[in-house]
Amino acid sequence: MVDDKMQISEQSKASAASLWSRIAKALTGKVAGVQLAFYFVMLLGTSACTLLSSGSVAVIWSLVAGLAMLVVFILLWPFKTSNAEGADLAVEWTGRIVAGIAGVLSLVFSAVQLRSLLAPAVIGGRARYLLPWAAAFAILVTVLVIIGFALQMARRKRTHLIRSLSESIFGAVACTAAGGWPFFAFLTRMVADGYQSRFAMALVMVTILALVMLTAIGVAATLWWRDIRADEPGSWFGVAMLPVMFAGMVFYLLSICVFYLLF
Repeated sequence: MVDDKMQISEQSKASAASLWSRIAKALTGKVAGVQLAFYFVMLLGTSACTLLSSGSVAVIWSLVAGLAMLVVFILLWPFKTSNAEGADLAVEWTGRIVAGIAGVLSLVFSAVQLRSLLAPAVIGGRARYLLPWAAAFAILVTVLVIIGFALQMARRKRTHLIRSLSESIFGAVACTAAGGWPFFAFLTRMVADGYQSRFAMALVMVTILALVMLTAIGVAATLWWRDIRADEPGSWFGVAMLPVMFAGMVFYLLSICVFYLLF
């Protein structure tokens, strides 16, 4: 009798492991596919608007594309609490809305800076329009941390408090980091207008660094989905978007590097 129970238990574990393996393969492919699709649209659209049209078009594209990305991320929030209800559900949605507002503020601020950065007279000048976004980002993140703590204290069921706090702040920071995407337009314009052969090696190194960073966070996203709740089928899409959101910070840092390399 005991042997039969042990055999059934082992079969159940093997079946669960097999199912988990199939789910892992399926979701990993989906996560990578979503990331590649977003990168393709954002990079191609931004490059085309920057190189083939005026700076105003690039600014408008950056705003529209960034806002669309934020809306999708907030709706498919990857850190949903499956058993949240009543006041706790309201707290969760409040956190998501606050994250979205922070993302919009970050995006609008960077778009305003981009409009000045794309002006021909500014290219090669001082970086007074490039650095302020970093200060705005730091202020927004500080405010988000404070609000995050307050929201966690407002929960009725404070189970998994540390995890819930870290997830809410992580998602909010991702929204704020997405505001750095408009700087890819400035990066594109700098390379197109200020490229010189003596900077070829430096630009190659920066490009390699960008690819390494984007690949690293992309690979990480294929592992993050393991924390998704099984009853939240849309959450994997939000997890796939996390690296795309943080890529905004990557392009901002690369813009600073290239600015001082070329000018």
